[in-house]
Amino acid sequence: MDLEQYLKIQAQEIERHKWIESEKAGRDLGTEAIIDWIMKYADRFSEQYQQRCSDS
Repeated sequence: MDLEQYLKIQAQEIERHKWIESEKAGRDLGTEAIIDWIMKYADRFSEQYQQRCSDS
């Protein structure tokens, strides 16, 4: 697994989540949205990324 690529894709997913949730809330959620992503999606993201890497 390429750690740099993993972190880049993860950061993009976090920013996308932050934007979507902030739009829903009508305000910038900032760190709150980042923590929300970590709590809800970080484990699944890691598992899926590792799976994709092992399938390649």
